[in-house]
Amino acid sequence: MPSHSQTPREDRIEQQRTGLRILYLIVFGLITVGVFNVYSSTVYRNIEGGLNPYSYVFKQLVFLIPGMLLFYVVKKIKPETLARYSGAISLFACALLVLVFAAGKTVNGATRWIGIGPVSIQPSEVAKIPAIMWAAWYLSRLIDGGKRITVFGEIKNILRRGNGFTLRSLKRIAAYFKPMWMPFCMAFLVILQPDMGTAGMILIFPALMYVIAGMPVVEIILGLIGAVSLFLVLALSSTYRRARLVVLWDPFSRASDLGYQTVQSLIAVGTGGIFGQGPGQGFSKFFYLPESHTDFAFAVWCQECGLFGALLIVAAFMLFIYTGLRLAARVNTTYRMLLVSGLTLLIGTQACINIAMVIGCFPVTGIPLPFISYGGTSLVINLTAVGMIAGAVEHSMKEEEMQQRRALAEYGPSSGM
Repeated sequence: MPSHSQTPREDRIEQQRTGLRILYLIVFGLITVGVFNVYSSTVYRNIEGGLNPYSYVFKQLVFLIPGMLLFYVVKKIKPETLARYSGAISLFACALLVLVFAAGKTVNGATRWIGIGPVSIQPSEVAKIPAIMWAAWYLSRLIDGGKRITVFGEIKNILRRGNGFTLRSLKRIAAYFKPMWMPFCMAFLVILQPDMGTAGMILIFPALMYVIAGMPVVEIILGLIGAVSLFLVLALSSTYRRARLVVLWDPFSRASDLGYQTVQSLIAVGTGGIFGQGPGQGFSKFFYLPESHTDFAFAVWCQECGLFGALLIVAAFMLFIYTGLRLAARVNTTYRMLLVSGLTLLIGTQACINIAMVIGCFPVTGIPLPFISYGGTSLVINLTAVGMIAGAVEHSMKEEEMQQRRALAEYGPSSGM
């Protein structure tokens, strides 16, 4: 409730300011945990390989520099200004995805990285933000234009007005679904790498924006059925993906091959107990647990910090989602609301999927734990996303404060109520 000395607008601005502080504190805490966890999970690997024990930590800290730079740059730019270039930014992301096929690096059977000197970037990570920007921009224009956000209903209306499937009605249908054009293109290029997990991430957040925008419940249910069906078709169409899906239900039956990662992850989590084996003392990182510094970083954390440490990370991400969505509800334009919601869910959903994967509740994918898993591109993109969230909220606060001052100057103190 607003205090007696504050107007509702002033109270809303103060809540936004408090929310941003909480968001910054969570991100700072997660990055700190990530740096410690990267060191703990790679120190033995580095020593065994004759490298500096701090090699991976140094690389992670180096990527903090462009990450923080982009955070501050996008925070200062008005969100609508960036949105007007969402097409050019999306085309740039598509170009990077195409470049992967010509000059990409292949790791573990997948070609997902582009090498630039000693640095590798992952274009599929880069594509996540432009997909959300594009969808939020064009979806907000539909909403602000008075369009009801529906899928089947709008198709039915267009066909009725155009007397069936005519060229004109098909063009209208295509125009209505413009918010999904670029996300579909990017997801298609990513799934060819192959990387079904990240392709799904690129598509799911624009789709969630339709839900946030008020899509009918019946269509949401039908959309979920369609998404699950598509997931099963894609998963079962590949021997590799099908095997991962099957082994999910009983990884211990294939503990020596296909279920090895999941089994070792469960052992790491389980042996952490309540209080953990102690910082830096976990044994799974000694070449027992593959990808212990990237996809399975959470397992190393659980083994060393126990249940309490695990719950702390889960609580941090849940608070991040809650705070981000509360901020989204308080910004002053449709586009900013959709953008903040999409970017919040981008970080929060990836965290939920990675944690579910680590504890054996989701197939093994290449989705990292934001801010904690080792990975320069992921760190930079996540910091950029937080910067865009902060920018949308701060510009809303400034505009609200400006309106407050104008109202006070013109009508006096009573106008703020």
